[in-house]
Amino acid sequence: MITARTQTQAQRHAAGRRLADQFEPIATAPAVGVVLVEERVLRAGERLYAEGEPATVPFLVRDGVLRVSVDAQGRSRLVDLVGRGDVIGTAAVEDRPHAESVDAAETGATVQVIDLAATLAGKEHRQAFVSALVRQLVRSRQLADDLGLPMGARICRILARLAERLGEEFQGPSAPERGDVPPSGWRHLPFSLTHDDVALMAGCARVTATRVLGELKEAGVLEGARGDYALVPAALDEAADRYVWDVI
Repeated sequence: MITARTQTQAQRHAAGRRLADQFEPIATAPAVGVVLVEERVLRAGERLYAEGEPATVPFLVRDGVLRVSVDAQGRSRLVDLVGRGDVIGTAAVEDRPHAESVDAAETGATVQVIDLAATLAGKEHRQAFVSALVRQLVRSRQLADDLGLPMGARICRILARLAERLGEEFQGPSAPERGDVPPSGWRHLPFSLTHDDVALMAGCARVTATRVLGELKEAGVLEGARGDYALVPAALDEAADRYVWDVI
């Protein structure tokens, strides 16, 4: 069984094509610095693009959350969730088909088309675009590194990163009610995250995801039900360490 805090912590595992000329650049994304030409608003559940389709342009996520999935032996598997500031559709850089499908989450999303040629032509824009890609490569590397962790620790890491990247500040339960977790440390996920989603992202059975989420809730580092959750990233990192120690 995990606790909200641990006394000992384990070592933490640590040139594209130009868009059609009828579009004129509308802005430079303040957070990413790429040149944008068009905005698309997606309804809840609406698909942006599908795995295997030709990738002609990359996109910058302006608002909302999108679900990234791949086909695994005929079954759609959730592999990531992306939000504001993330770049998707990067297969367009190499003029290759999309390797994933992307759909708006329950609250919908707004994305902006990146003028790849104009972005790569300017030094500052190009550096901003490369930096965004590097951040996503780092996240992919973290997910790969997590594969060597015990399942409880893997789930904790996934939840902590989702809360840090996509979560909103949330005034959680007071400390006396939830051990030594301060109410200021909570973040609310502004999208539905089911037990099935957690299981797919972690690569485990749904019953395992349900067990771990139950333990985290009992430990006071997770609140909510039916996909609507608030989490404490720092406490989840500590809980991950405890899962590692339990195996060692």
